[in-house]
Amino acid sequence: MAKLHTCANHPGRRVHAVCMTCHRALCQECVTTWDDIHYCAACLARRRDAARVRTPWISWLAQLVAIAALVYACLHVLVWTGVLAAGLL
Repeated sequence: MAKLHTCANHPGRRVHAVCMTCHRALCQECVTTWDDIHYCAACLARRRDAARVRTPWISWLAQLVAIAALVYACLHVLVWTGVLAAGLL
């Protein structure tokens, strides 16, 4: 196990921070901050991959249908408002 006062990746460098996931000591060059928390590059990559969630295509389709229905309803209301305002009924 590496000494706590030297970097896990660079033994000649002093510690700047400790990774909050794997608890490795890191120098200023090796440490990365995300949401004000220090991580090593490997732990940050795993964390970002976990945070990147793909939305299923079915939810995109549902949103598209909802938007189309809303546009149709708005156009329908506008047409009938115009008909009533023009006195055509």
